[in-house]
Amino acid sequence: MKSAERGEVFNIQRFSMHDGEGIRTLVFLKGCPLACQWCSNPESQKHGPELGFIEPKCKGTPECDAPCVASCPEKAIAISASGKPVIYRDKCTACGECEKVCPEDALKVVGREMTVAEVMAEIEKDRMFYRRSGGGVTLGGGEPLMQHAFATAVLKAARDEYVHTALETCALVSWEHFKNAIQYVDRLYIDLKHMDPKVHEELTGQSNEVILNNIRQVLTVKQPEEVVVRVPVIPGCNDSLENIKATAIFVAEQGLTQIEMMPYHTMGSSKYDEYGMTYSLGNIPATNEDDMVDIRHLVEQYGLKEVTGCY
Repeated sequence: MKSAERGEVFNIQRFSMHDGEGIRTLVFLKGCPLACQWCSNPESQKHGPELGFIEPKCKGTPECDAPCVASCPEKAIAISASGKPVIYRDKCTACGECEKVCPEDALKVVGREMTVAEVMAEIEKDRMFYRRSGGGVTLGGGEPLMQHAFATAVLKAARDEYVHTALETCALVSWEHFKNAIQYVDRLYIDLKHMDPKVHEELTGQSNEVILNNIRQVLTVKQPEEVVVRVPVIPGCNDSLENIKATAIFVAEQGLTQIEMMPYHTMGSSKYDEYGMTYSLGNIPATNEDDMVDIRHLVEQYGLKEVTGCY
């Protein structure tokens, strides 16, 4: 969806303290060009609404008379031998009829169309918290710049209302669209998953060449203090000493000064079953905090300020 007036939003999260300065409102846009193996928001990857099934909430039959089955106009829900619903996702249109009748809120459609004005109305509800904390609005995803016209329009509207803006992006977008959007951004977070293009493609489904090129040019639009490169540290994927060094050297060579080394967590892995997806990393443990200390010290040796936890 490329409209400047309407976009697909899958969540609006309030009172965040980890995605920019102060108390923030996070607006998550749907759709992403990457499919990172560790993605903690798998419901964000595809465009369009999707139906999630939170099985632990479902009582199943005979406790529940399964109104979801009768309500589905596409006959996309059946009851399994265990008494729990099975969703045939090739038939499901995420119309939301089953969500309306589920007594346990076990079925939930994510993704809805909103206008810029509707998003701004939600942002305005939190203005008092911005004033007191120095916070604002952060656009995330998914990848918000997949809806570049809409994302840019929201950022501009927030700026026009004197709301601090932040953008979380993988930067896999044309330079023209990237440049147009970030002129309205006060704090820019750019994810950098791996320095090797081939390994990056293996881990995310796409090469990093466009991403690296956008990072090389970012200071033609932004000041160094406005940009933070974020690196998710994933055990066995990109946490090698070689890759960490290469990342730090590249970031420093561009004249950037801030980097955030983000430890891997497993909080999003349970969502995959909800959307009929498979979590490919399996049961690898969260990043060890002792290892993170050494990694943070390593990147600081290249003149970078490691900003994890600073906000």
